[in-house]
Amino acid sequence: MAHERNRPGSVPSIREAPKAELHLHLRGAMPEHYFVGLLRKYSAKRALAAAPPEHLACFRRAPHLAPFLADAPGLDDRAAELFDYENLDQFLYSYLFTSYFFREISDFEGLIAEVRRGLISQNVVYAEITVSIIEYLRQGLDLSDLIAAMEAIARSPEIRIQWIIDLVRNFGPDETLDVLQRLLALRANSVSGITLGGAERQYPPELFAEHYRLARDAGLHLTVHAGEAVGPESVWGAIRGLGVERIGHGVRSIEDPRLVDNLVEKQIPLEICPTSNLRTGIYRSYDEHPVRRLYEAGVPISINTDDPTFFRTTLAKEFEHLSTMGFSDDDLLDLLKNGFRHAFLDEPEIQSLLHRLPAWPSQ
Repeated sequence: MAHERNRPGSVPSIREAPKAELHLHLRGAMPEHYFVGLLRKYSAKRALAAAPPEHLACFRRAPHLAPFLADAPGLDDRAAELFDYENLDQFLYSYLFTSYFFREISDFEGLIAEVRRGLISQNVVYAEITVSIIEYLRQGLDLSDLIAAMEAIARSPEIRIQWIIDLVRNFGPDETLDVLQRLLALRANSVSGITLGGAERQYPPELFAEHYRLARDAGLHLTVHAGEAVGPESVWGAIRGLGVERIGHGVRSIEDPRLVDNLVEKQIPLEICPTSNLRTGIYRSYDEHPVRRLYEAGVPISINTDDPTFFRTTLAKEFEHLSTMGFSDDDLLDLLKNGFRHAFLDEPEIQSLLHRLPAWPSQ
């Protein structure tokens, strides 16, 4: 791998390069102005009217959510405070909080249209967007309507979109299994895989082995959030218990040399989201982040944003951070290509996307 200094002016061309996102949560990419519109449409009092006590208790534990819970005056101008959490738990509470503002299918349709528009503006030409279907179902939306909206926008000519269904481990094995079975019965063409987000510590991967068996048998691809809030044991559990093809985050694999060797040997890619790991308190700085060590060890990785609105980042910014962490232009090009190489696509589609990259970076 090359380690020469980056040429002046080369990194900004990443903004124009065709890119792929493999770890991107739908609501995490919701533009702030769209949430302002939902605040105007639904007051928090109305939106949270049917919220269970345990969710309300979580929201009350997050000081940054207090103005929203109280329907304080001037919330239109204070929407940015939603993203001023201090740790991973508060981020998860914020993310869950926003789910209560999707009361009609038009709210969901508007969201996916806005996210698609934002991706196209960044020249993201392929995206696997993670959607927590169960959260929208709990707001009374119909599964068939949700899938129809997702299928329609996946056919956009400007960007190739596939959907990853987050079963959301916090809802437990029984409810998530029911949702998965209903989803599989619909046979949505644009749904390419499943994942598990949420509270990794309380709900380890092994609890969902049956879910992953069913998804695999149905031809879906398998990834999972692991090695983020919990250490290497979570990644081992995902590999051994679920048979996953990729790992979402997985950065704490660096704490176990045997696990790193296993990832290299089996070529199991990590979906790495550097700024996310800083904003949720896993690492204190980009210099401390293990992405460079994982890459040098030969672990397959792609670079992603996770929840770009919540973390105030873009995919181009993630690559710009890498350029300050010892990654050369050749490395950055390799990582751009990995976004396509590790996609849940057939090889001809991968090669077609890769052929759009040879001219980068500009000479």
